[in-house]
Amino acid sequence: MPMNKSAKSVLILSIVVNAILFVGLAAGYVSINKSSGKVAKPAVVGSGGSTLSPEAAKQTLSLLTMDDMVALRDGLRALGLPEDEVRRIVEWRISKRYAARRNEIGNAKPKAAQERPYWQGAQRGMSRSDDYTPEQKKELREIGDEVQNEMRQLFGREDASIYTAIHYPFLSPEKMARLEEVERDYRDLRERTVKEMAGFRMPGDEAALKLIDDEKKRDRLALLTPEEREADALRNSETARDLQRTLRGFITTEEEYKAIFALQSALEEKYPEEVGRTARSGGADTSEYDRARAEEQKKIEVQIKEMLGEERYADYLRGQRRDYQALLAAAERFDLSAEAVVQTYQVRDDTAREAKRISDDKSLSAEQKREAYAALAEQATAQIKASLGDEVGDAYINNALVWLKNLPKGGNVSISERGDVSVSQPRAGKGKAKGK
Repeated sequence: MPMNKSAKSVLILSIVVNAILFVGLAAGYVSINKSSGKVAKPAVVGSGGSTLSPEAAKQTLSLLTMDDMVALRDGLRALGLPEDEVRRIVEWRISKRYAARRNEIGNAKPKAAQERPYWQGAQRGMSRSDDYTPEQKKELREIGDEVQNEMRQLFGREDASIYTAIHYPFLSPEKMARLEEVERDYRDLRERTVKEMAGFRMPGDEAALKLIDDEKKRDRLALLTPEEREADALRNSETARDLQRTLRGFITTEEEYKAIFALQSALEEKYPEEVGRTARSGGADTSEYDRARAEEQKKIEVQIKEMLGEERYADYLRGQRRDYQALLAAAERFDLSAEAVVQTYQVRDDTAREAKRISDDKSLSAEQKREAYAALAEQATAQIKASLGDEVGDAYINNALVWLKNLPKGGNVSISERGDVSVSQPRAGKGKAKGK
């Protein structure tokens, strides 16, 4: 539950008093009565029943009422407080300058919002913050910007978030922080633009959002050197994200990843997926464009196979199958052994091949095939449960091996070039006719 401002102020004050009490003990401002275990009097009571000597209490009051934020920062540092505590205390003091105005804005909700029947709720796409007028929201944003600007002047840029540090390890801390500012500013701008649309799109709205996205991309690129742009593309581009999902089940080297990335990037430059997606959303016929892109993808697959070799390419294809990725996810969630994963997927492969053999056997009637399918599915199910356990085994079959569940119903089994298995169910009455 969010903390109200009064409670937050008390908490910050408590932090300050406790911090200064700790430092005061070390500096001799606060004395302990050894026989009673209490701080010697005269003293001032701090948070949690702690007491400060008059000198430490005076220093506490002086620090908390300072208007000179540079002096406050330096005074807190001189007391030996951790830097993160110094930042929190200074930010609290800066924010207090605007407390009255923030409260005034918070208490001045638009009359229409106050009178809106509760059972009607807010408009689509709106939240409680949308009860403010555009002018009020603008002023609140400006207040927040003022606080952050002053904090940056006092402390420099904050350290980048963990997300940014993970995705942009090739950037300096300062550049990470600048990149976060760009991301935050454009995210806020996009959110405000979408809210102003109120769930009702006009013809020019998509263009407005695209302009925001394009400007964000331009500003991001302007921050980066050519080398940093290359590193960013390898990690964070749409092509990179798609490739990382594709390779999730395949252990690859950095050199292999870069080589495959280069091939996929060339495809995106020649046949951008976004072009086809936009055309389809507008009702255009993209069949020729899609066919040309698919042909180009086939050429890339040939190059990847030549690069990896037959055995590694087979592992590469296996890693892209949804049933294999599902098995890896189950192994991660339930801490299954690598041996259990290998055994389970070997059962899957063996069962698929045997099902295909049965399907292609013209000497068997439809009924005989169904009986063979049922026995095969029963055996495979038992083996999978033996490897994964009954509960996880059932979930894996239900979630990822639908073809195995459908196998006892009969039909034709097919295995694609990429190893995906499907069972086409026979039409009603067709099986009997064929079985005669």
